[in-house]
Amino acid sequence: MQEEIIERIILKTVDIPPLPSVALKVMGLINDDHASITALEDIISRDQGFATRLLRIANSPYYGRDRKIENISQAILLIGFETLKSLVIATSLRDLHRRFGVFEQRLWEHSLGVALCASLLAMVTRVVTPDEALVCGLIHDVGKTVINNVMPEVYIKVYEKMYEEKRPVIEIENEVLGFNHTIIGNLIAKKWKLPEKMEMAITYHHEYPYPSHEDPAFADTCNIVRVADQICLSLGIGLKVPFEVNIDYESIGMNEEGIKELIGLFKIKFEQQKEFLLS
Repeated sequence: MQEEIIERIILKTVDIPPLPSVALKVMGLINDDHASITALEDIISRDQGFATRLLRIANSPYYGRDRKIENISQAILLIGFETLKSLVIATSLRDLHRRFGVFEQRLWEHSLGVALCASLLAMVTRVVTPDEALVCGLIHDVGKTVINNVMPEVYIKVYEKMYEEKRPVIEIENEVLGFNHTIIGNLIAKKWKLPEKMEMAITYHHEYPYPSHEDPAFADTCNIVRVADQICLSLGIGLKVPFEVNIDYESIGMNEEGIKELIGLFKIKFEQQKEFLLS
């Protein structure tokens, strides 16, 4: 009952946007056993901006394909329906940005950094697939984007307070707004009917240990995204300055030497790919 009251209060303040129309159509076709690749390609190709972003991600170094993916039908064939479904959702994130100034660029950079770092952590630990870690990393902070769309002046002040007091943004959000980006993200995940693994990563990427009342099958994904987020915060990716944070690498079965090596590799890869990813 209390959760329902909180949800009603939040929804009076923050309007949860629908999943972009092209994404809704694509998701419907992907879930249709009788849908053709031609029909899927036709829907995606009608939105040139969406198609371009989808191809950019499909061709990104995340996937390490041997050949360049030049059109949507190739992307569907090479990536597969399940991965395409995840990429459609991730690509839709960019459509949520009603404005795209320096602050929004930093939010996007942070999400991309967490996505790349999570995929590297997944490759090393093998507890989840790199594709799964990538998309969950991309979408983990969707709540921030929506809050910023609704109250940009207030949300920038939340970040300014975070920098001044050197405290986690989730604490400042709770103090200033009365709720935080994981709560908003959870409402978005439910409205968009996202896969449960994404909903859990969005909702619990700041919590450790993983809540005992939730399905333990998603604990590894949440832990990977949380550690990737901590690494990006410590490096200042998507921030004005780096933050001092404890990286709880042991929660994903890594040791200090291994995490240092991975961070070194991540820094190199992110710098190499930064311009490609952010454009």
